Amino acid sequence: MPDIGTGVTAGVSLFGASKQAKAASQAADASVQAAQIAAESAMPWDVGGMFGEAVFDEEGKRLDMTLSEPWQAEYDVAMADPARQRELIAEIEADPYAAGQKFYEMQKALYAPEQEQDRLRLEERLLGQGMLGSTGGALQTEALRKAQAQVDLEAQYKGLEQAQSLIDTYRARSEGSLGLAETIGQLPQKYAETGRGIGTELGSIGASTAATTSAAAQARAASMSNIYGGLTEQFTGLFNQPVQTSTANTSNLTSPISTYESWLNMQK
Repeated sequence: MPDIGTGVTAGVSLFGASKQAKAASQAADASVQAAQIAAESAMPWDVGGMFGEAVFDEEGKRLDMTLSEPWQAEYDVAMADPARQRELIAEIEADPYAAGQKFYEMQKALYAPEQEQDRLRLEERLLGQGMLGSTGGALQTEALRKAQAQVDLEAQYKGLEQAQSLIDTYRARSEGSLGLAETIGQLPQKYAETGRGIGTELGSIGASTAATTSAAAQARAASMSNIYGGLTEQFTGLFNQPVQTSTANTSNLTSPISTYESWLNMQK
């Protein structure tokens, strides 16, 4: 049957092991909590201003950027402009040659009366010179006709160029409006970058704090482990000492059982 010393030694060993396990568990919990705090600190911040705001959805893992009301109105105008521009040039863009012909006719309507006056003046002059219907008069009339035909041809090319230029102009306006809309839409991006920067800086601080907290918890656990391990060894050694007989007065000696009971009371 085991003696009481063996039982006490076993109890002390179990108690010390329990305390060591509890200290290790507390250290692990502290490390996990510190890591969670560091992770939360590193999350981007919501930032807003006169242009809008950037809101980070931690659960949905997404970033929502919105414009302020005045800038949203400007964005809507810029986005609607390309459709209006396309509507204005839809007919010209569908058939540039037909549009060029219309521009030519508009130009010809301006200079056609002058051309008619030139022909009439030539006929009057040839008639006055007695050359109307002659070979010389016919040559002059043909020269005037060719000159006027050249003017008409240049006007036709110019009409086509005007049609294409108008198409290019309205397309450029559409592109400009889309570029403006893109620029306006990116205004909250600065807020997102600011929020992310704040999170990064605080995350670094949180990580440093977490490392310090974890190290302190580990050190405390190691210290407690050493303390309870040392006490276990002391009590084990105490009860394992050989029994010595002596005729001396032992009334003042403290028994191992009393020492063990006192130690347990100190741990409460």
